[in-house]
Amino acid sequence: MIKKGHILMNINFRRAVIEDIDKLIEVQNRSFHEDYIKYNECPSYNESKEDMFNYISNCIVYVIECSCEIVGDIIIRKIDEENYYLRVLCIVPEFHNLGIGQKAIEFIEKDNTKAKKWELITPFESVRNHYFYQKMGYIKVGEYKHSDILTMFKYAKEVE
Repeated sequence: MIKKGHILMNINFRRAVIEDIDKLIEVQNRSFHEDYIKYNECPSYNESKEDMFNYISNCIVYVIECSCEIVGDIIIRKIDEENYYLRVLCIVPEFHNLGIGQKAIEFIEKDNTKAKKWELITPFESVRNHYFYQKMGYIKVGEYKHSDILTMFKYAKEVE
């Protein structure tokens, strides 16, 4: 349960299905629109239906629901049996700062117990993301130039 204003809402995580594709694209576009405008690019913005179909078919994709409304998604790529890459964790802006991201990280770690190492990338200017991931135990392990405008920070977390 989370509290938005004076309303208590249930948070639910479930595996995505093919019927979720359009809604997941919409949620990612709403979530990453600001980054797209800022950098004129964003790998998770405006994904094609084919790409989203491939993620659902070949990766671990969760839907984040708040009182039965899809408010975010999580896309995880298994690198090998113990190493997992958190490709996307997004929540639509009107549901930020309610603790959903923290619940999402806790959920994926409990649901993917074979993972010993998690990795992710986030834009260099996304200070809010840096703070969040560090709070969740991630450590900055590097950076790389994605394009002329965009540098990405790499984060990793070892779990027992």
